[in-house]
Amino acid sequence: MTTEILDRFVRDFPAKRLWESVHDFLEKDVPVSLLIVVESDGSAPGRAGFKMAVTTEGRLVGTIGGGIVEQELVGKAREQWGGDDPRCLLERRRYDGAMEDDSVCGGRQTIALYPCRRTDSIVVGRLMELFENREKGILHLSPSGILLVPGGHNPEHCRFESASENEWVYEENVGFVDTVYIIGGGHVGVALSRVLAMLGFYVVILDERSDTPVSGDWAHERIVVSYGEIGGYIPDGRGNYAVIMTTNHRADRLVLEQLLNRKLSYLGMMGSRRKVDEVFRELRNQGASQMVLQGIHAPIGVPIKSHTPAEIAISIAAEIVGTKNGWRNGAGGWDRG
Repeated sequence: MTTEILDRFVRDFPAKRLWESVHDFLEKDVPVSLLIVVESDGSAPGRAGFKMAVTTEGRLVGTIGGGIVEQELVGKAREQWGGDDPRCLLERRRYDGAMEDDSVCGGRQTIALYPCRRTDSIVVGRLMELFENREKGILHLSPSGILLVPGGHNPEHCRFESASENEWVYEENVGFVDTVYIIGGGHVGVALSRVLAMLGFYVVILDERSDTPVSGDWAHERIVVSYGEIGGYIPDGRGNYAVIMTTNHRADRLVLEQLLNRKLSYLGMMGSRRKVDEVFRELRNQGASQMVLQGIHAPIGVPIKSHTPAEIAISIAAEIVGTKNGWRNGAGGWDRG
């Protein structure tokens, strides 16, 4: 992938790009279907929320997991437009044992095939505004069509209920749901912002310096603020992640003590085991409980013996994605050694 293509992909929030494509197709009267994984468990190829757009011309945007199942359903989606009144369908797949290409070992999956109507461009346009305004909402899909509830937010990211093939509802939190606050805009911070933006996170870099080594253009927001005031810029809430990677352990401690008791989905700090132990010891001396400190991911990242900024960024991003998807590491985080 060339740098130019990668730049364009990262700067375009992936989910936003799909909806922009759907909106463009509808505005040009190009028949387009949405394929959305509404339910998934086990080792099915795509989890709930995976989606793609398929036009009758064969243009594809996004994925529902790839493989032969995706190919089959892309064909079905294009066939939907063969009649006078294309209808929304549910396709259920159960995977018992390995597929021919060894891509799936077991599990089940339900995919909605929704032929978009010309009037859906209004809903899709409003959905795109959520991304532009950094707002949240709920996408509601049923056999009757798609709706958008601006400002709404369900406890579960995706929810599917089905009484029959003709009575079901799928809801998904949309817009910028997950935000990562990177405290420290050096080379690792910028590398991390690049990876996280590609993964669909809204990224905010905060730093005391206005002249950091790299511009930080990958981040959606860049804030110059004293580390002593960081606490006022990072809100509590599920879907908020904080990564501390300043230039020295005193600044790390200053930031960490402001965030210790915050209700965040993730709080991590970069540094060697020795540095982490030193910061934790100082915080314990100031009254921080061991239980609270054990909830911090430090040293940050999964253990892949990372050394370069890009490698460290990947290890941190993997840990954040794992946390978002319900995976937990051991108390005290990982030690790269």
